[in-house]
Amino acid sequence: MHLIRISPLFPADAGVPMILLTFPAMLAMLIPVILVEATLLRKWLGLQVWTAIKSSAAANVVSTLIGVPVAWGVTLLFEFFAFGAIMRIPAISRAADKWNSPLAHVVVTVLAPAWLGPDERNLYWMVPLATIVLLVPTFFLSVWIEAFVVDRMVSVPEGDSSNLTSSRIRATVRNANLVSYGLLTFAASTWLLIMLVRGK
Repeated sequence: MHLIRISPLFPADAGVPMILLTFPAMLAMLIPVILVEATLLRKWLGLQVWTAIKSSAAANVVSTLIGVPVAWGVTLLFEFFAFGAIMRIPAISRAADKWNSPLAHVVVTVLAPAWLGPDERNLYWMVPLATIVLLVPTFFLSVWIEAFVVDRMVSVPEGDSSNLTSSRIRATVRNANLVSYGLLTFAASTWLLIMLVRGK
């Protein structure tokens, strides 16, 4: 299994803390995402090119540096407490012990994507699937953070002729993130399909 070699700090039986993969990946995608969203902000809000780039860059830097780790942390807390509490129910625990199938691995990966279990045989597809799942909470937090940042940078009072109101900015930032996260989801889904076809 050559896909996962995270860090000597984490032995093989410790599993995979996905933040060590998703955070560098989001940093690597930062410039393309900034350019995509800047283009959309310019088109949909009528901003000047430099204003759109500056707003998109500031918003995405903040949402990446803060939003990605926080989204992962919240998911991890859910994974440890909510999912852990469910698995402590005797009937569910017994059923889970007996349910050792590919579908079971998929369900566990979807419900607990923040820190994958030490399953070397299946990590080749579990990692891209967990990446896709983690994009969901990251999207919602990114929309909130970026809308806040862009609104502070370009909004004007109600009634201004430019119509750059907070509500319009929030909707535009949400729609721009739908596009950028749609592209990220497509990329992660393509990665997942390639891994499944390759089988390792």
